[in-house]
Amino acid sequence: MTSHFARYQAGEHDGVWHDLRALGLTAFDAPYREDAEAVAREMAARARRNVETLVDRLTADGFVAARNDDDATPRPAHFPPSDGAPALADWMEAQFAPFPMTVAAWIRQVGDVWLVGEHPRWPESVLADPLVVEFEHSVYGGGSREYYEGEWELWQEDADQDGVSPFQLDYAPDALHKANISGDGPYGIELPGVGVDGLVGPTTWFVDDLNTAFAAGGFPGALRAEGYVDPPAGLREALVRDLLRL
Repeated sequence: MTSHFARYQAGEHDGVWHDLRALGLTAFDAPYREDAEAVAREMAARARRNVETLVDRLTADGFVAARNDDDATPRPAHFPPSDGAPALADWMEAQFAPFPMTVAAWIRQVGDVWLVGEHPRWPESVLADPLVVEFEHSVYGGGSREYYEGEWELWQEDADQDGVSPFQLDYAPDALHKANISGDGPYGIELPGVGVDGLVGPTTWFVDDLNTAFAAGGFPGALRAEGYVDPPAGLREALVRDLLRL
């Protein structure tokens, strides 16, 4: 039978994710694990290319990434994985087993992404739920392991109570907080994992969420706040040109 990785390389992206997710936790066992991890690594390589392409195009158009606070302090839009990224992924895989392979591959290969900022031709881009994925927290000097350890300890204190939500590995502010507006809780991966891919909330897969973002040029939000306008003609089309499906 053709491997999932070979099928993925041949362009069967959606079909491969459907079949790998259907394996559930079996994906972590022989004979599937090596093949599934190869797919996750290839996904991350494609995502890294998309991120670098988007950041280059946005920067060339005058976009400046900035923090989501009153000062809008400029900051990098992309931090490649640090030297400590593999160790962080190793720790997460051990601490939160079973840990989604796609998330581990992102940490090792893609790094932190922050497309919140100011675009000279599209001031309202901040309202369009710009792509943010930060697991290392590189802009703050790292320390993500300590942060997640603290969050895990707090969650465990309440874990035996009725109605406690699953533990969530936060990686982005929600759409409103990205725009410095009071909103809901952050986006995150529910743990322990359920298979090769991670769940963002109860129904959305991590890779599907990324594909939605890349298909929209990094700005997938449908938020219609007062004053919101669509991007100028041609801007989104220029951003999405030749981006890869994960």
